[in-house]
Amino acid sequence: MQASDMRCALGRAYKVYKAGKYSLEYMVCGGDGPQPLVMIHSLEYPGWPPHDFCEQAEASGFQVIAVRRPGFGKNPILPDMKEQADLIADFLLKKGIKDAIIVMSGTSCPIGYKLAKKQDLAIRNSIFVNCCFNYDQIAQFQPDWYGKAIQQTLQSVAGARLSLMALKSSWGIFGRTWVHETALAKSQGDISFLRENPQLVSEAIENLLARLDVHTFHAEIASSVATDPSLTDRYFEGVPALVMSGSETTATWKQGVESEAARLGLPAVTYLPSGDFLAVYQSHREFFAALQNHV
Repeated sequence: MQASDMRCALGRAYKVYKAGKYSLEYMVCGGDGPQPLVMIHSLEYPGWPPHDFCEQAEASGFQVIAVRRPGFGKNPILPDMKEQADLIADFLLKKGIKDAIIVMSGTSCPIGYKLAKKQDLAIRNSIFVNCCFNYDQIAQFQPDWYGKAIQQTLQSVAGARLSLMALKSSWGIFGRTWVHETALAKSQGDISFLRENPQLVSEAIENLLARLDVHTFHAEIASSVATDPSLTDRYFEGVPALVMSGSETTATWKQGVESEAARLGLPAVTYLPSGDFLAVYQSHREFFAALQNHV
């Protein structure tokens, strides 16, 4: 296992952690000493945290360690969430990152279900953001064509191949931000983030397109939207964890996630005021205030 220094398209330094034939990329923001805050990205934004997020983190006593997962950027694919969890656990242990707060967003949350139960990691708290657990939210995806693409992806790998082909064609025809702005249109905060951080978003989309294949796409969607049999009643009882979501999501999504959080033994959902899928970055001040209040 080794880590090597690299620079992203925006000139920010990051490292590559290798374990056998697999790897992950990670960026450290802030000096040693503060509370480690490990950020694990979702499918729609495999990008680095904004500078203002990192500055707010340091002011709030946190050191950000942002992880770019297998199947994104230059990392070889690993379309198995359990194996990704094992790789991230190996990274945390080998780098001596203990007593960390782990923040999972969207499609990375299933990785967090497994990390949260690994006692040797000594995780201080697991934060699940925009997580559906076992709530069936297919009807929530807008516009209609996007919801149908997600539904087709769930049916089979062949269905995922057709959906991914359509999305990649849309990226090529309408421009790289069109798919994101259309799929995230229900949240004005998400749209604001996309438009106010064009270089950051462009770098993230470039690293999405560089490696995203049908098996990764299918695994990301299926693991986060399909029912996970491991999430039994009171699954998180005794496990330090919180659920956060963007206030700009739909009322029915809120009801579904709140019901699931209660079933799984989690505290009441914390809502951030602006944004939905990108609420943690769009509402970073409120995010850190919530962490300080609960952790």
